[in-house]
Amino acid sequence: MRSEMIVCSTWEDGFYQYLPDIGVSDMDAEINRAVTDLMQEDLLCEEKGQPLRFKHYLYPPSALQIGEEMCFEPLVSICGVLADRTLNNRKASSNLVQEPRKYNMVETDGANFKVDAYLRLQQSTMPKMETTSEQHIADLAVPCEYKLKTKDAVQNRAQLLSAATFCMNDDPRRMHIYGITVEDSTMAVWYFSRSHSVKSPDFDFVEDPRRYIRIMLSLLFANEEELGYDQTVRRHLEREQKKIQNVCFVYQVGNRYFKTRKAIFDDRSLCITGRATRVWEAIEVRSFQNLQHVDKATPMVLKDVWLDSGSKTESENLRGVFDELKEIAKGLEKGGDEPEAFNGMEDGQKELLRQCLMKESWTQYFLSVVCDWQGRESKKVPEGAQHFPTLFDLPPSTSTPSSHPHADRSRATTSHPGNRLQPVEEQPPRHYRPKRQYRVVFSEVCEALHDVRTLQDVAIALRDCVFALQLMFVAGWVHRDISTGNIYAFTDPKSQSTRGILADLEYAKPFKPKDVEGSSDPKTGTAYFMAVEIQKQVHIYDPDWGKTPIRGYEWGSVISSELSNTGEAACQGKPKAPSFVLHNFQHDLESIFWIVLWTLLARFPPTQRSTEDKRKFKAELYSIFQNTSTYPPNRERVLTQEGNLESVLQTWVSGILQPITKELQVIRRVLKQAYIVRRFDIGDFSSYSWLYHEMRSMLASWVAWLSNMELPELTSCSSMQDPGPVAASSAVSSPNQVPVKREHSQSTASRSGDDQIFKVPRLPEATDVASSRPRHRKNSAQ
Repeated sequence: MRSEMIVCSTWEDGFYQYLPDIGVSDMDAEINRAVTDLMQEDLLCEEKGQPLRFKHYLYPPSALQIGEEMCFEPLVSICGVLADRTLNNRKASSNLVQEPRKYNMVETDGANFKVDAYLRLQQSTMPKMETTSEQHIADLAVPCEYKLKTKDAVQNRAQLLSAATFCMNDDPRRMHIYGITVEDSTMAVWYFSRSHSVKSPDFDFVEDPRRYIRIMLSLLFANEEELGYDQTVRRHLEREQKKIQNVCFVYQVGNRYFKTRKAIFDDRSLCITGRATRVWEAIEVRSFQNLQHVDKATPMVLKDVWLDSGSKTESENLRGVFDELKEIAKGLEKGGDEPEAFNGMEDGQKELLRQCLMKESWTQYFLSVVCDWQGRESKKVPEGAQHFPTLFDLPPSTSTPSSHPHADRSRATTSHPGNRLQPVEEQPPRHYRPKRQYRVVFSEVCEALHDVRTLQDVAIALRDCVFALQLMFVAGWVHRDISTGNIYAFTDPKSQSTRGILADLEYAKPFKPKDVEGSSDPKTGTAYFMAVEIQKQVHIYDPDWGKTPIRGYEWGSVISSELSNTGEAACQGKPKAPSFVLHNFQHDLESIFWIVLWTLLARFPPTQRSTEDKRKFKAELYSIFQNTSTYPPNRERVLTQEGNLESVLQTWVSGILQPITKELQVIRRVLKQAYIVRRFDIGDFSSYSWLYHEMRSMLASWVAWLSNMELPELTSCSSMQDPGPVAASSAVSSPNQVPVKREHSQSTASRSGDDQIFKVPRLPEATDVASSRPRHRKNSAQ
């Protein structure tokens, strides 16, 4: 949250731009009317020579010598009077409720939820249920947190943040959410969105009751959409087997409507900003009110996501890749020159790609877009607002003076060089570009790789996706986000055959190595499977390695002879390393390598292990796969140091799978040698072209070997968050988003956007029959 928080220093030119615009031309006149109403109800007073005050708050709340609940209860009566009127032909959409001991009903499993007070919608967004009358979190429009002491401000903010995060994650209808914090008489209003989160200036609601009235009128009379509820998503309650009632959602995509059947992926990050991806299995219906299926309706996949405003959508990127492939196919058909990607490629590989291009059969390796839609943008940051990363930091502690009467006081005043060092900002200020909604519907209902239950189907899906990456390579595009959540296994309903599909091209873009200088490429990807160079932002190739001849290896590649002769000849001189690492084609393939290793270790662990061996295995797994933006050192050693991967595989991979681990060791050598041979010439397409054949050959041989084996199913998903030393060894990951910590180049000339996030694998958590949406973790403010 530190990187997404900003503070407005003013109201008129600052935070008032965030408050709902309720269409009042003369707000001062409305405030005067409200003051009169409150005085008539004996809730506001103005004695001669005394400033305007709420009757119950002539003094700050902390001076009232009563409990927190009783102290802030008069605010309910004040808001009740404000809401009991008409404002610009509007009636109040919500009212203030104070129920600090009451838990709110939620849709995601695994957490309880309550707040000190909240603005509750007067007309519920939930369909009427016969089984419960509890208050649902969906109707909690504006959470409020109270504290009697100002020293508890950080705790109060954290509690509000937790509430806001929970609401945004739990409710698919939320686009943004407001919040209120009060510490003694100090009040602040908050706005949380997918682009950024902002805090208003503090003010004293005891000293300035007119500002309190102004704020509450804006919130009380805002309509649902202005409060952050998406009007293109509706809840419905369906009956199944006459008695069971299930909540579903109907999404509008352009002029079409799709009803959800079950959740495939539901992102619930600890950060509110980001893409907030939700993926559903859905079926087309006639309208919000008519849930009858349209003619010939079949199950599809609906994806709902927030993208940087101005960035390409997945559908646009797919069209970009396909258009490039079409142009290349036309050139080949006319007998033109081969594409640059064919340089250094075997004739057999060229022919395979040429056939695919001529038949235009590349679409089978990607999802088929049925329709898509772009929605509204989030609010823009006003001028003067500033990044404020310490809003949730505890104040520095003060030392207690020594109580010993004869203590040597000079010991407390000795200096240290570190006392003169100021903390350095981890990254330059963000631009906080607005985000916009994007929805896309695909025809194939697939299974994410981390949910595929047989190792053979995993190998098939990876083999086909390597070919999809090779097609993108031919088109000159990099994917930049290869993970188990972006690779799918699709089983054809007619033939029952399985094939792999590559998805999630939001981060994909044309590869332009000449743009390296003066640019700052955001670190993207899924942390568990991110290439070492991207995660570390340092090139693997070191010019000093030229002093030591590089050993040759035996494998089928036509490049093997070149690799065995690199040595000093290939590394003469000392080329200057770029100031940062640009995502290239090999980084996508390296992610495939990490997925393969992770699958062998985490999803197929031996069952017979001692307690001590299990502990060591969990530590080994954690040393390679972590949900962090900074790279684990052992991860780099596995890729670059001879014998490290071999030791890991021999020690921890199940004995029945040992025959196929040899080829993975070869692939590791291939990847490392390719980094060395390429040096810093990342624009040399011939240095990539042969890698796809090596990777696909390994996976094809796995498919053949596994077809003759009877193996148990892969380990199912765990509800643990992180496969660390204390977590389950059977951890299975799916994407999540957290703020990135990455190195930037000195230039900011072409730093683009605020997708300065990367996806951290979060475990698809257990579900039950009551909800297909995974469980939510507690303590989201931490």
